Amino acid sequence: MMRFRPVQAAMLAAVIAPSGLTGCGTLRNQPIHANPLVVRTTSFDAAWDATVHAVDEDFEIDEENRLARRISTYPETAATIVEPWRRDSVGLRQRLEATLQTYRRFAIARVEPVAEGFAIDVEVWKELEFLDRPERQNGGQAAFPQDFQINRSREVIGPIAPPLGWIPKGRDFALEQRILNRIERELLGGGGILP
Repeated sequence: MMRFRPVQAAMLAAVIAPSGLTGCGTLRNQPIHANPLVVRTTSFDAAWDATVHAVDEDFEIDEENRLARRISTYPETAATIVEPWRRDSVGLRQRLEATLQTYRRFAIARVEPVAEGFAIDVEVWKELEFLDRPERQNGGQAAFPQDFQINRSREVIGPIAPPLGWIPKGRDFALEQRILNRIERELLGGGGILP
């Protein structure tokens, strides 16, 4: 007969609960916008500020260049299942991917004048970490050598060497749509869009 174990039940609940907070259907009720999003406003400052605020919710901004009308961000490691407070992974599938492999994202946004107002283009790029082997892997130590020499090498404890590079995995449509929805909400709520 199986006994009830409160400690194991609490641990299981702690692992399962964050996955319920990831928002499996986050785009279901949100409108899908064309990218670039054309907003009817005469104020460049309103369009620029709304874009900066929307991008800043998910990323740390690296550069804001008003003359080039371009906003770029630092790459950030993608949110995992155990990080429900971070919102850059949209949906359970992306969170599970980021939990099992190292992904990072960065964003580039542009605010360009058009005849109707301003076109706001948001690009979120996703990259997979490239490693030649697993970190801290000791290859070949499972085979025992015949000479039994004393191994005096020490494992260096400290920072891990930077990765060899990142493999581009394309654009993240779901996160782009979330940012565009934020921009539209902010401009509509703040009176930035003309009727």
